[in-house]
Amino acid sequence: MALELLVFLSYILCLFLSFFLLFYLFAIYKQSYWLKRGVYTPSNCHWFFGHFKDAFLLKKSFSQVFEDLYSMNTDSSVIGIYMLQKPFLIVRDPELIKQMFIKDFNVFCNRYFASKRKADIIGSSNLFSIDNPKWKYLRSKLSPAFSMAKSKKLVELMLKSTDGLMNHLSSQTTDGKTSTIECRQLSDKYTTDVITSFAFGIQTNSYLNTEFYDRTRVIFNMTVRRVILTLSVFFFPRIADILNGTFLDSSEDFFRNVFWKSMNEREKSRTSERGDIIDLLIDLKNEKQDPEFSFKGDYLVAQAAIILFAGIETSAVTMGFTLLELAKNPSMQTEVRHEIQELIAKNGYTYEALLKMKYLNQVVCETLRLYPPLPIIDRVASENYKIPDTSIVLEKGTAVYAVVNGLHKDPQLYRDPHTFNPDRFSEELKQNIKSCTYMPFGEGPRKCIGKNLKHFLIRVRNFNNKYLQVCEWVNYNLWLA
Repeated sequence: MALELLVFLSYILCLFLSFFLLFYLFAIYKQSYWLKRGVYTPSNCHWFFGHFKDAFLLKKSFSQVFEDLYSMNTDSSVIGIYMLQKPFLIVRDPELIKQMFIKDFNVFCNRYFASKRKADIIGSSNLFSIDNPKWKYLRSKLSPAFSMAKSKKLVELMLKSTDGLMNHLSSQTTDGKTSTIECRQLSDKYTTDVITSFAFGIQTNSYLNTEFYDRTRVIFNMTVRRVILTLSVFFFPRIADILNGTFLDSSEDFFRNVFWKSMNEREKSRTSERGDIIDLLIDLKNEKQDPEFSFKGDYLVAQAAIILFAGIETSAVTMGFTLLELAKNPSMQTEVRHEIQELIAKNGYTYEALLKMKYLNQVVCETLRLYPPLPIIDRVASENYKIPDTSIVLEKGTAVYAVVNGLHKDPQLYRDPHTFNPDRFSEELKQNIKSCTYMPFGEGPRKCIGKNLKHFLIRVRNFNNKYLQVCEWVNYNLWLA
C-alpha cells in the first residue's frame, strides 16, 4: 500500500514538474517577442511577472515601475516591456509620441487601459473607455459642457461648494488653538462635493453626511479583490469577464438611483439651467438618437459616472501635493497668498479674478509636472504600424505607453527635474517646454475633456481668502496615499 502511494505521489510530482517546465518554456518563448523585432528590452525581466514583479508583489506602484523602466535606457526611443508574458511598448521620444498620438491618431485612437466588458455598460460605454468611431461622436456631444463659455457658471458652482469646506475648517479650531487635519481626505471630500454638483446635479456636504463620499471610496479603496479586478479589467479583460466585475462594483445601484432621481426631478422642474452635465444629458436624451450610440439608460449614467470618478481622485491628489509643496516652500506660499488677496481686493470672488492669478496657475502646473495624477497614457494600434525611421512594425492590438511621470522628470527635458520650481511656467520660460513633454491631461484629440474644469477646481480651492487665513493657524498632516 505504501509503495502504491509512493508511486502515485511520484506520478503527481512528475506531472507537476512537466507542466511547470512546459509553462516556463512557453513564458520564456513569449518573452522573446521584442528581441526578435530588434527592440531594446530591460534585462530585469522575471520569467513569470515580466518587468512588473515589484508591482505584483506590492513593493512598488505600477506607476513607479513604469518610471523606472522609462529611465533604464536614455538612448532608445522605444522600450519593449512585458507584463507577465504580454508585450507592451514604451515610447520615450517626444517627437515619436507626437507622431503616434496626434498625427497618426487614426491608428492610435483607442485606449488599451480601459474596460471593454459589454456586460458592464457604465464601465465600457463612457467617454474614457469607449472605442472609435463611437468615441468621436460621444466627444462631440459632450464637449459643449466643458467649453470656456461654460467656465464662468462652473466656477460659480465650485464657489458654492466651498461653503461646506470653510464651515468644516472653522469648526476644527477652538479659541485659536490649532487642530490637525488630514489634508488628503479634506481634498477628497471637497472634490467629491464639487464634481457631484457638476456631474450629478445635486449638492452634497461630505463633511456632515458621508454617504455619497463613502460610496465613491469603493472605487478608490484598493482591497485585494479590487486590485485583482482593476488589473484584470484594464490589462487582462478576458479574466475580468470570468470575475464578472463592474466599474462601480457594489455601489452601482446607488449611483444609478441618484442619477435618475436627479434627471427626473430636473426634467419636471426645469425652469432655469445650472450649466452642469445633467442639463446637457437631458438635451441629449430628448433629441433624435444616432443608431450607433443612443443616450438612454446606463449609457447616460456612464457619462456622469466617468466625469465624477475621473475628476475626484485626480483633482484631490493634485490639491494635496500643491499644499505639501507650499508648506515646504513658505516664500512661494506667501507669494500665492499675496497674489490672491490683491486680486480679490480688486475684482472680488469672480471668474475674472481667477483668470488673472498667474502665479497660482504656475504653482498648479508645476505640481502637475512633478506629481501627474495620470502617470501613463496608453493607446492601442488598430492596425499594423511601422514606426517612422525604424524597421520596427507594431502588430495590430499592441498597446503603446507614454510614461508621463518619466517624461516630466527627464533631466534631458527639464533642468533640475526633481526641484519644485513654478517659474518653469512663467510667461518667459514656458515657451521652452516642448510639445509632448508636459502631458498631465494627456495629449492629442483624446486628451482629457475636463482639463479646464480640473484646473479651475484646483485653483478655486486656493481662491478663497478665508481659506488662506485658516491655513495660517491649522497644522496640516498630509496623508498621501
